Amino acid sequence: MSARPTIYWLACIVLAAIAAQAADPAVAVEGAASFVLPQTDPNILQPVPEPGRALLLFAGMMAMAFTYRRVWLNWKRGV
Repeated sequence: MSARPTIYWLACIVLAAIAAQAADPAVAVEGAASFVLPQTDPNILQPVPEPGRALLLFAGMMAMAFTYRRVWLNWKRGV
């Protein structure tokens, strides 16, 4: 077995962890551009706790990495 799959998954995990940590506004750099949502009815918006958002981002990035790897392997094998 080559080291390529291990390096791929390690890089994906590190990238997802960095992105999830950056999604937490508590560690946002001061002076960064602020994001303002348009005025909407607050009854239709469901709040997501900040740690939950970071976890969802991490899980989404890992799901994309898994899907990309599966598609790449299928394409290389001619499936």
